[in-house]
Amino acid sequence: MEPKNRTEAWLADRMYEIWENYFADVPRKNFVLIKFGRSASRQLGSIGWARKNSRIKAFLKKDSIKKTVRSQDDSRITVITITRKFKDPSIPDYVVDATIAHEIAHYVHGFSSPLKRQYHHPHKGGVVRKELTRRGLGDTEKAARGWIRQNWRSYA
Repeated sequence: MEPKNRTEAWLADRMYEIWENYFADVPRKNFVLIKFGRSASRQLGSIGWARKNSRIKAFLKKDSIKKTVRSQDDSRITVITITRKFKDPSIPDYVVDATIAHEIAHYVHGFSSPLKRQYHHPHKGGVVRKELTRRGLGDTEKAARGWIRQNWRSYA
């Protein structure tokens, strides 16, 4: 079987699939974009607001995207950035999925999201792990953590 080419489109498909399967009850009140970022070894993913002078603004000039952004409740754009190292197809999909789900959990909790902030700190008390477990992603998160513990040094 040919390994999948891990492109930005592949990444977006993964995010929307995870959102539909595990976070369907969470409204997307604004446009959420996912992209590969720098080749980071320590921080596998992040979530933030798009900056006005970022390259993302050029992407948003596409007519189909403009219409989508305008139709949202909130015109701000959330950007999920995933380490470029995840383009390597030898890294299991579940590791990428767990990272994406982790960032979506931050969105759910109101971090870089128009949703109401639920916690003062994004990770305190294991709130992300508990959220993923509650949504049926606990085994995926645990397997990803194990794989990273055993294999990540060879990618770092």
